[in-house]
Amino acid sequence: GMYTTALLHPSCALSTSTPPDYENVRLTTSSGITLPGWWRPPANGAVILLLGGHGANRDAMLPVAKILANHGYGVLTLSYRHCAGAAATLGYREVEELQAMAAFAASQPGVNWMGALGYSVGGVTVIRGAAGMPELKAVIAEGNYANLYDEFTAEPAVPLSLQWQVQRLVALFYMLQTGIWPGQVNPLGDLARLSPRPVLLIHGQYEIERTRGLAQATAAGPGGELWIVPDAGHGQYLTTHPQEYERRVIAFFEHSRGKQ
Repeated sequence: GMYTTALLHPSCALSTSTPPDYENVRLTTSSGITLPGWWRPPANGAVILLLGGHGANRDAMLPVAKILANHGYGVLTLSYRHCAGAAATLGYREVEELQAMAAFAASQPGVNWMGALGYSVGGVTVIRGAAGMPELKAVIAEGNYANLYDEFTAEPAVPLSLQWQVQRLVALFYMLQTGIWPGQVNPLGDLARLSPRPVLLIHGQYEIERTRGLAQATAAGPGGELWIVPDAGHGQYLTTHPQEYERRVIAFFEHSRGKQ
């Protein structure tokens, strides 16, 4: 139980001073949680909503935001609910954050197209959220697990061994603390609901088996693309292949907007 409590209440890193050309915004989710974000308006009419990994604050996705902004895209980042003292749910209720971001971006002048990019838990959130948000026209998900129950139980364990029991206890405590059965946090199923919208899945070579990236790409249907990043583990896509990362991400959004 202590492990799960720690998992659902990660610490929130203090935010840096306002980056140049960004505005400090505060958005409130449908359940009344107010969170800080960074907003930079678009030069090209298109905005990308950016969601970081587990425990991320609004600064986490600024390296990706910078790349997108250099190509004219507007960007919006947001700290997750744990930064306001609410329990993290690893991609389930965080959809409320995504919805608040989309509502804010859509209300800004000169915005006529919206996409989303999420890393890890953020990838789960954008897939899950976009499935029910037709206003999100294209989605990039990086290094996201395929199903939360499977992720909790991913490490091979001898049935009924201590490790096996602990894995299942984590799943149980997650349910007790959130009211959500982890099997319901299911990007694999959500990708099928997103289809045929464009989806780019980015997974590192060293994580693809665990994240079941190939199965996710199949679930994404005809709009799905998969980039398996060579010699990369979880979260090492931009650091190991900066030029290729920029080229692929920008090309995907440009193509999705019909600009190529």
